[in-house]
Amino acid sequence: MKRFLSAAILILSVAAALPAADVIELGFMPMIPSLMGQGGAAVATARGWDSFFTNPAGFSRDGGTFTVLEAGAWLYARPDQAIAIAQEYIANPASTGLASLVGDQITGGGFGIGASTGIAYAAKGLGLGMVIVTDSYFWGPTLLGMTGDVTATVGFMGGMSFPLQAGPFLIHVGGTLRPMVRIHTLLPNADALAMFMSLQAGDTLMTALGTANAVYGVGVALDVGAIAELGWFTFGLSIRDVGGTVFNYSIDDFATLATVFWSELRLPPGSTVTDRYVIPMDVSFGAAFHPLFGKFNKVLDPTLHVDLTNMVNVIGGAIAGDNSAWTMVHLGAELRLLGVFSAWAGLNQGYFTFGAGLDLFVVDINASLFTRELGRYLGDRPSSGATLEVAIRF
Repeated sequence: MKRFLSAAILILSVAAALPAADVIELGFMPMIPSLMGQGGAAVATARGWDSFFTNPAGFSRDGGTFTVLEAGAWLYARPDQAIAIAQEYIANPASTGLASLVGDQITGGGFGIGASTGIAYAAKGLGLGMVIVTDSYFWGPTLLGMTGDVTATVGFMGGMSFPLQAGPFLIHVGGTLRPMVRIHTLLPNADALAMFMSLQAGDTLMTALGTANAVYGVGVALDVGAIAELGWFTFGLSIRDVGGTVFNYSIDDFATLATVFWSELRLPPGSTVTDRYVIPMDVSFGAAFHPLFGKFNKVLDPTLHVDLTNMVNVIGGAIAGDNSAWTMVHLGAELRLLGVFSAWAGLNQGYFTFGAGLDLFVVDINASLFTRELGRYLGDRPSSGATLEVAIRF
């Protein structure tokens, strides 16, 4: 364990010396209900599908999975207003009522939708998969003053993990290589308003994005991690996007990009982007408590865990007075009943989360409600949402 902690301190020290990116890109991460319902904590409990997005050391842990198909969708809006927004859109997309409802979300924490679909094998030390993630987010002081962006990423993932016995500890060490193709449509105020009005008129998203500028290209990420198991306790260290994942972007209007891509299945040459677009490195540490009651665990199986994520950036910001340390804290709890039902609760950056799941033989159905902090400190810009996932897993 001393070596494990020493490695974590060394990594944090090296990471703190790395230069900052010019333009920050979002990480490659679907809103997985089982994670979001537990406050986003999973570094020390990663296994199976979750390992691709939290800690690749989970590939060699018990409980691996073959996900034949995963389909997820999420909405960034207050859950109590999400149904009203959907009903209003179905009834009349051009109504002033819909504009008012969406406007309340945009000014009150942000509004957006996202989806994911993928296939992946993560078991017996091997992780292979492909996931497509689309995401959007709009925010502003007023509806007419909003800005936003729409991102689509295709990620290919390949990794390995292996267990090592070190005294009383069983340590899993793993890594993942993630080549990604990303299209990031930039929507300053005028383009965001044009898109919103186009959608209200009944146009498709492809048409609504129109002549908005889009940057697009390829990036290759490296993730590494370790999980140490000792009886009822596990400890995890995860470093995602080691050194920062740089995207080699070109830029063109979205209409040209879409036309070339769908007709010729390639990205147009576009113009070279001078700014660096980078997903920052995320160094995270987690600890979990999982009581082992033998056969009783098949009836009642609880787990408690805590994560500190994005430690380098948050701690650096907190020291400078720009960030609150609360933004890196994630607390989670899971209770499995009869191996079929799951209930989750957590504290995500100071906000409560909860959810539930159902495992019907090879079909998983999971849903969660969550709030995340997009600002620099607790209460700065909280964004609530709901996420649903259906998956076929073995």
